[in-house]
Amino acid sequence: MRIAFDIRGIEGDRGGKGIWTANVLKSILNNDRENEYYLFTNKDWENKYRHLPNVFVVRIWGKGPYWHWRFYMSMIKNKVDVLIATESYIVPYIHNVEKLKVALVVHDLVAFKSPAKHQKRATFIEKLTLKGAVKKSKWIFTVSEYTKKDLVEKYPKFRLSEKITVVYAGIRDAFLRKVDPNRIIEVQRRYNLDPDYMMMAGTLEPRKNITGALEAYSLISPFNQQRYRFVIAGKKGWYYKKIFQKVKDLKLVGRVKFLEYIPDEDLAVLMQGARIFLFPSFYEGFGLPILEAMANGVPVLASRVSSIPELGVDAIHYADPHEPVDIADGITQLLDNEEYCKSLREKGFQQIKKYSWGRTANLILEAIKS
Repeated sequence: MRIAFDIRGIEGDRGGKGIWTANVLKSILNNDRENEYYLFTNKDWENKYRHLPNVFVVRIWGKGPYWHWRFYMSMIKNKVDVLIATESYIVPYIHNVEKLKVALVVHDLVAFKSPAKHQKRATFIEKLTLKGAVKKSKWIFTVSEYTKKDLVEKYPKFRLSEKITVVYAGIRDAFLRKVDPNRIIEVQRRYNLDPDYMMMAGTLEPRKNITGALEAYSLISPFNQQRYRFVIAGKKGWYYKKIFQKVKDLKLVGRVKFLEYIPDEDLAVLMQGARIFLFPSFYEGFGLPILEAMANGVPVLASRVSSIPELGVDAIHYADPHEPVDIADGITQLLDNEEYCKSLREKGFQQIKKYSWGRTANLILEAIKS
């Protein structure tokens, strides 16, 4: 088969979709020599797979709806059999099912379930295209059972259960490597961090509930605030200015450190050095940072909402994302109770064994061969 991927999101400041695509693609290409792969991008992308004779990079300049149309026509021209649509619903929405088969990847339904906390442009496009995309796609992959349930309930007439396969994420290589304590100290110093801190990672956007985490941090004891700074790593998303204003309003300037986007290698090291990891998101299709924190032996506090309990089971401490007091109580328990943290670490190490990029890649290939 000739299989296409949209790889626009896999380089630079990657979000969740880009991370998923990059790692699934890497696993597939490192193991499959039977099929041909066409990687479409609108950037001058360095082909990391040039040593593989079955991989071709196709650059289509431009952006917006016109890019998607040119992308679609190029696939037809190159006689692509299957598009694994990881980044957008536009081509799955417009494609002719007689000319192209589409495997649609759905990460979440945040545009429908929490539109006020999602980017306006993305919300508009997803609401416009998702219904047609799921109806016309031959296969659908969701990144959690929760997202599958959301999708089936959203479009009950389409009998989507028959063509949905759940394909979880794995854990990035950088987060599976234990590093020397001296390396942790070196990276902490490079980012101007004290050795004691709690951490949060994710795009600065409303859905991640960073303002709620800041309120909770302001409610913990002065002693714990003084000892543990709050480090937030993530690129600026949408409506991020409210987050910085919240720091000022709560008089937390100097206690909260924003690192913006940092490379995976450094992020993994800083995560290993954190006392606890916070993830009080309002909605998640998966929640990759939870797995990566558990892989690094960091106790996790997260929301008991959407897909998060599916990932964490009993290996994390849960809190109500709408109640900063509940989050603050959880933070205090984790900071003050080492035996409880030890228990969560041990459970976390067992939980992460369920997830791998290789397993995900195999599920995808098996599905589209059927």
